[in-house]
Amino acid sequence: MGDFNIDIERDGDKADQLLEWVDSCSLMTIIPGANTSLRSDRTIDYAVTNGMDLTIQTYEGDTSSDHKPLLGVFTDDRAPTTVGSRTIWSAFSLVLSYTSEFWEKKEWNTQLSETTYEHFISFLALLSYRCQQFFEIKRARPSVPQELMALLAQSRSLSFKAKRKDDIELREGSTLFWNKAKRYFRHVSSSLRGFETPNGEVTKDPQVTANTAADYYEKLFQAPIVMRPHPYVDAPSTLWENASNGIPCVTYPEIINILRSRKKKQSLDIHGLSPFLLDKIPRHYWFLLAQLYNYSFTESYIVKKFKEVRMVLLAKKSAICVPDQTRPISLLYSFLKVQEKLFLNRFVQVLKDRGILPDNQSGFRPGHRLQTRVLLLIEQISSYMANSSPVSTIFVDFKSAFDQLWFEGCLGKLIRLGIPHAYVNWIHAWLTGRKATIEGQGKRSRWIEISRGGPQGSSLTPSLCITYHSDMADYIPGAMSFFFADDLAAILAGQIGIRFTDQCIDLGRRLQSFLDQLEFYSILSVQPINYAKTQAMFSARAIGYPNPMPQVRCGDHKIEWISSFKYLGYWLTTKLGWGNILTKIRITVRQKTALVNSFKISGTSSTHLRRALFSTFVRPHFTWLFGIFPLLTDSQRADLSHLYFTLLKRIYYCQCWQDLLFPSLYREKSLDDHCYVYWEKYLKALAKSRDGYLILEQSELNTHRTIWHQDAKLIRCLYRSKRFVSHVDIFGQVIKWMGTHGTADSIIDCNEDELSCFAL
Repeated sequence: MGDFNIDIERDGDKADQLLEWVDSCSLMTIIPGANTSLRSDRTIDYAVTNGMDLTIQTYEGDTSSDHKPLLGVFTDDRAPTTVGSRTIWSAFSLVLSYTSEFWEKKEWNTQLSETTYEHFISFLALLSYRCQQFFEIKRARPSVPQELMALLAQSRSLSFKAKRKDDIELREGSTLFWNKAKRYFRHVSSSLRGFETPNGEVTKDPQVTANTAADYYEKLFQAPIVMRPHPYVDAPSTLWENASNGIPCVTYPEIINILRSRKKKQSLDIHGLSPFLLDKIPRHYWFLLAQLYNYSFTESYIVKKFKEVRMVLLAKKSAICVPDQTRPISLLYSFLKVQEKLFLNRFVQVLKDRGILPDNQSGFRPGHRLQTRVLLLIEQISSYMANSSPVSTIFVDFKSAFDQLWFEGCLGKLIRLGIPHAYVNWIHAWLTGRKATIEGQGKRSRWIEISRGGPQGSSLTPSLCITYHSDMADYIPGAMSFFFADDLAAILAGQIGIRFTDQCIDLGRRLQSFLDQLEFYSILSVQPINYAKTQAMFSARAIGYPNPMPQVRCGDHKIEWISSFKYLGYWLTTKLGWGNILTKIRITVRQKTALVNSFKISGTSSTHLRRALFSTFVRPHFTWLFGIFPLLTDSQRADLSHLYFTLLKRIYYCQCWQDLLFPSLYREKSLDDHCYVYWEKYLKALAKSRDGYLILEQSELNTHRTIWHQDAKLIRCLYRSKRFVSHVDIFGQVIKWMGTHGTADSIIDCNEDELSCFAL
C-alpha cells in the first residue's frame, strides 16, 4: 500500500506492465474513488493484495505532503466468537402446531386485531428464542488425511454437478461451498465506523454514533412546510369512475406463492422475527393471517406494531463519514412485508389499467430493462449529433428521493391520477404513524417519528415514488427525458439549419429554460434536487471544439459541465466513446481472475474449480458489456475478445496457446459467440415488450430521416445541410453485427491429430 507512481486508468503501457506483473503474482489492485495527488488529478496511491477484502479511501483533511493520505479498512474484521447457536426449527413448528387451536378458536376470534397481533408477535419471538440451542465453539486446525481429501474432492464435484443440472438434492450439499466463495469474491463495503464532526474530529462510540444519526434523520424525516393552498392537496379533485372500487380480497394460495418467491433472509426486525422464520410457521396459520390482511384492506387499518421499524445505516462510500453520506435501511416487520407484496400486486394492476406510468420510465417495472434505457439515450444523442447539432445532456440527481416523499402531496396526486379511494386510504394508513430506532454495533438510539419518506427496503416504496413523479415529463416538455427509478437524464439539442454559433446560443437558452422548469417542479412536488450531483455534458461532432456553453444555473446553484458521466453503470463521454468503461472493466476482470487463481479449498485448487468460479464471478462483468458490444469498434471488440481468452488461459494455466487454437482445444466459446446468444434472447424479449416498440420506433424515424437526407422526400420549411451526415440507428448496428458474425458457435470442430498438425 503506497505510491506506485502509475495511474492504472491513464498511463497506458506503464499501467499494462504493472498489471501484467500483478496478474502473474495472482494479486489484485484496490484503488480509491478519488485522486490521491495534490499536484494533479491522477490516482497513483493504492493497494495491492492477495485475497484480502480491503476498502481504501483518501483522507481529505490537511496534510503536509503532496499526496493525500490513504485510509485502509479491512471489511471482514469480525472478532472470533466463542459461543454459537442454532434454532431447532422442528421443535418450533411442532409447538405452533399444538397451539394452533388456541389461536384459531379463542384468541383470534375473541380479541381485537391490535391485541391479537401483539400477542402473536410476542409468542413467535419468545418461542424462536426458546428453541435456540447454544454451544461452545472449539476452534482447531487438524491435519486432513488423504482419504478425506478424496471425499472433499468428490463433494466439490457434486456441487458443480448440482449447479450444472439444477438438482435440488445436490444443491443443498453445495450451499456451504458457494457461501464461502461469495464471501471471498464479492467485494463488501466497509460497515459504518463513525461520524466526522464539523470541527474535523471523528466519533466512534457506538451510542454517540446512534444518537448523532437519530438527530440527523429526525430532522430529515420531519414533515415539510408547504405553502397553502397547494394544487395537489387543495384543488378540487376529479371524480373518476373507479373511485369506489375496493381492494380485492387476499386468498390463501396467493400468500403461499409470495412466501415461495421471497428471499429467505436472516435479518431480524424490531420484534426479533426474520423472513426466514415465516417458512417455519405451519401453513394453516396463514388462513388466519389472510383474514387479518383482508380486514386491513377493507378498513384501511394497520396495526401499530407493524409501524415500529428497526433502522440500520450503511456507509455509501467511506467507513468514516458525515451522517448525510449514509443510507438508512428499514428492517420492516416480516408479516408486513408479505402484506406489502400483496398490496403491490393489486396497485400495479391499477397503474397498468389506468396507463399512469409513462413509457420512458424504467426501474421497478417488469419488461422495462436498464439496458434498453441506456440504448435509447445513446440513440437520441447520436441522432442529434448526426444533424451536426450541439447536444446537452443533463443528469439530474434528486436528494434522497425515497426519503423525501411528501405524504399529503402524494395522496392528493394519487386521487387526481384516478387511484381508487380504498387504495389511497390504505397507503395513508401505511405511511403515517411510523417510528424508528437506529441501531449500530449493538446500540440503539431513541425512537424518532417519521413524517416524510417511504421506508427504504420496502417493496412498495419504489413503485409509489415513481407513480408520484409520473407526470414530471409534462413540466419539462422541451427535452427528451429518460427516467430510471429516481434518476433523470434529459437531452436538449440546438436548432438545426442555422450556424453552429447560433445553435449554441439557442441551446443555452433552451437549457436555462429547462432548468427553470425543473426547479419549478422540484418546488411544486416538494422534492429537493441534489445540486452537487446534477451535472451537464456537452456533445458535438466538431473535433477539438471547446465547450461553448455558458454557465447555467438551477435555482441559485451552478451546474457543473463534465466530460464523462457514469449513467446506470455505463460511462458515457462527450463523443460517445467507450474507452472509459472498457478500461474500468479490464481492471475489474483482472482483479477477479487473480482472486480465482488464489482461491483454494483445503490448500488445493483444480482446473474445474477455477473454471466454475470464472463463470460465476468473472464472466458477468463481460456480460455487462453485451448490451453495447455491437456499438464498439472492430478494434475494441477484438481487444475484449483477446482479453477474455487471455484470462481464460490464466485459469487453465496454458498461456502458450494462441487465441486461434485455444477455443478448439478447450471447447471454449469466444466472447463474440456469447454476445450473439445474448442478443438472440434479448431481441426475442424485446419483441414482446414495450421496450422493443420504442427501439423499433427510433429505427423507423431514422429510416424516414435517411429517405429525406437522400433527397427522396421533401419536408416543408426544413432544409438539408451539408453538415448532416448519415446515421445508423442502434437496431441497425445490432442487426449488421449479427449478420456479420453469422453464427452462435465459431469453435472449429476438428480432432487432436489435425490440431497437432496445425500447431506444428
